[in-house]
Amino acid sequence: MNNHPLISLIIPCYNAERSLEKCLDSVTQQSYSHLEIIIVDDGSTDNSSKIYVEFQRRDERIKIFHQNNSGVSKARNRGVKAATGDYICFVDSDDWVEPDYCAELYRLLLDENADISIIEASYEDEKGNVVFYKPISEEKVFDGKQALAILLEDDVIQSHPWGKLYRSSFFKNVNFPENLKCFEDYSTLFRVFDKAMKVVRSNKKLYHYIQHEGSLSHDLSPETAYYFYLAISEVFKFWQSTTDIKNEPKITKNIIRKLLMVLKRILRQTNKEEMRIEKEEIRQFFKSLLKYSVAEIGIEYYFYLRLYYYYPNLYTKLISK
Repeated sequence: MNNHPLISLIIPCYNAERSLEKCLDSVTQQSYSHLEIIIVDDGSTDNSSKIYVEFQRRDERIKIFHQNNSGVSKARNRGVKAATGDYICFVDSDDWVEPDYCAELYRLLLDENADISIIEASYEDEKGNVVFYKPISEEKVFDGKQALAILLEDDVIQSHPWGKLYRSSFFKNVNFPENLKCFEDYSTLFRVFDKAMKVVRSNKKLYHYIQHEGSLSHDLSPETAYYFYLAISEVFKFWQSTTDIKNEPKITKNIIRKLLMVLKRILRQTNKEEMRIEKEEIRQFFKSLLKYSVAEIGIEYYFYLRLYYYYPNLYTKLISK
């Protein structure tokens, strides 16, 4: 196996003492053994360090880096910078993977001569109960632009960094935004996919994604919702700047749906004086969406975009009922 390319497996870690042992057990026991396992401790204050130091004592493939608590984006960026492998993949410290996680991702790349490979995930709670069933389809191969369009639709291919294997070179001049506390992956992965010529996806569920109650991405507070808006706006600006993907109804509707959801969360959980600047920023952003016709986005989205842009107070009263 050591004749195979080196894979850099990056694990951001912050106060993960409850899950870290299971996570590290799963990555150190991979059937694809030619790995460097990069743990970036984002200023943990619990016993995480005792766990990963013990694993490092037993496994020389583990490399440990420390930083002051700065968020998962900076931790991932630190891991990417430290990576020396030909390929990069990610595992979150809350999650765990099946023994063939890396082997299957690499097999897919090799068999199809692809640039990015993707496997499916099992979405579970902390007790291991499946909480979300995602429809599974057959293995598929996409050309780069097709995969990028599907990623922007955020359904068949989603924007989380885990569950994928990438050429390391694709992260050159691509960074996870360190100003976002969450949804940083949503505003990053399209930049990586834009470099791919071919992408392959398997239907095998080899990643176990653990959903926690009260996590930032699930507890969409007004502040968190605004971070999501910033990520959505980055996706939209990128999409509008491309020449190969234009006027895709699914992408347009997906972006508008997310924006309206974000806006409702903010308006319903704040009073008139709170987040005034952020609300106005979103309203001004809506101007760039007014160009879409009823035929392109449907009557509902067409109406709501104009209602908030031209009559924000009326829109606020309407959705607050």
